[in-house]
Amino acid sequence: MEAERLDLTSERLRLRPLVPGDAPRLARFGGVPEVARMMLTFQAPWPEEAALRWIEAAAYKGRPGFKLAIEERDSPGLIGMIGLGPDPATLMYFIAADYAGRGYAGEAGRLLLGWAFERFGLESVEADHFDDNPASGRILRRLGFVQIGNANGTNPLRLEPEPMTLYRLTRHAFEATQCNS
Repeated sequence: MEAERLDLTSERLRLRPLVPGDAPRLARFGGVPEVARMMLTFQAPWPEEAALRWIEAAAYKGRPGFKLAIEERDSPGLIGMIGLGPDPATLMYFIAADYAGRGYAGEAGRLLLGWAFERFGLESVEADHFDDNPASGRILRRLGFVQIGNANGTNPLRLEPEPMTLYRLTRHAFEATQCNS
């Protein structure tokens, strides 16, 4: 059985499956040290071959555990990535530096979360960010996430585990936030 085609649009954005042709831009945008150190698995520099393997592993298979390209609706081309990790469902995202500060991460998050809560019948979604990335925390709180704890996280560019903030968003809280926005 073929997995459903995943293609979501909002006023300004389109979320679609990542394709091999996205590897050069993904490697370039995600391989910037300032971006890569905020993600758990990115490298800097990030070789295109590694980005291609990452894309292949990120394919949508009809359940949580996938990543999607973010592009401007009227100007196709990768500007970021958003995904939903499996068990527990976990939101992850990044926006290329040239597109940061335009509200794209929040818009993509609302779009994906609304679809995912409906499609998968999720009761909650989790997220986290390194504490030296407060902008991500602001995005998560605007989406309705609440802090549930702290932890230490690692990535290839950090020499040792560093503090992270953990969040959870319930379906009920997300729906209430969307009614008020």
